[in-house]
Amino acid sequence: MKKILTLIALLTMMGFSAHAQKEKKSSATYQINLTQSNFTESEACQKCKELAMIEAIEKQFGRVVVQGNSTLIKNTTTGEETETTQIFNMIAETYVNGEWIETLDESCERFVYEEEFWVKCSVKGKVRELLQPKIELVTKTLDCLQDNCESDEYEDGESFYMYLKSPVDGFVTIFISDAEVTQRILPYSKMPKGMMNAVEVKADEEYILFSQEKDKLNLGAYVDEYEMYAENEVDQNRIYVIYSEKPLIKPALYKSEEEEFDMPMQLDSEDFQKWMAKQKRYNPEMVVFRSDITIKK
Repeated sequence: MKKILTLIALLTMMGFSAHAQKEKKSSATYQINLTQSNFTESEACQKCKELAMIEAIEKQFGRVVVQGNSTLIKNTTTGEETETTQIFNMIAETYVNGEWIETLDESCERFVYEEEFWVKCSVKGKVRELLQPKIELVTKTLDCLQDNCESDEYEDGESFYMYLKSPVDGFVTIFISDAEVTQRILPYSKMPKGMMNAVEVKADEEYILFSQEKDKLNLGAYVDEYEMYAENEVDQNRIYVIYSEKPLIKPALYKSEEEEFDMPMQLDSEDFQKWMAKQKRYNPEMVVFRSDITIKK
């Protein structure tokens, strides 16, 4: 019997690795015109937070400007540009020379200005400069068992799969999250205790996850298969794919009280974010890839 996932989420950002570097606190505020955009209010708030994070990183480490074969760091305070060979991070098509480590405080509010609706978001958090290249982990959310079936939209009851390919050996764990609850969907729920922190993947191997038919991890009957179901007309979900060179210590999980379906183990989303921030602080090589999907009734 297939597992059932029914969740909501937001935001697409890419995670990158870095050597241990002193963290700094930074904050910023951003506004989006809701009346003139195609975003829902929740989508606009999430996008607004993302752009505020970019500004906060820029305050500490500047923005990267790519010009032909030259890479320049632009100091956003003075406007001066200097040539650099440092690694940079792309968030929302904007290059910044650092990464967001942990959110300490955030807010998003709607207001009216000149008869138009706006959202304003403020963030405060810890940021870190990037000094090492990112791991180019390839991930795709799929709606069929071929790697060309990439999709970020699912109909009620549609099967969910993921494509994964890593350039190096390592360990992967995957979560699906909303504002309240985060479910862990890899490792699979019935795997032995010694394999519950993460799943080992081999370099350059192509995996399609959540399918017994396409299982290349040799996990056989342990493989969980999923169908997506929406509680609302449209549910939005955030997928976290976490890569590390060594297994992470998993967060404390509990079983859902939902008795109708056999649900994945889960934890509160606030606790998940705290766990992820702590893991990233002490394991700079950890890489987090985020992607959004929607489920429609």
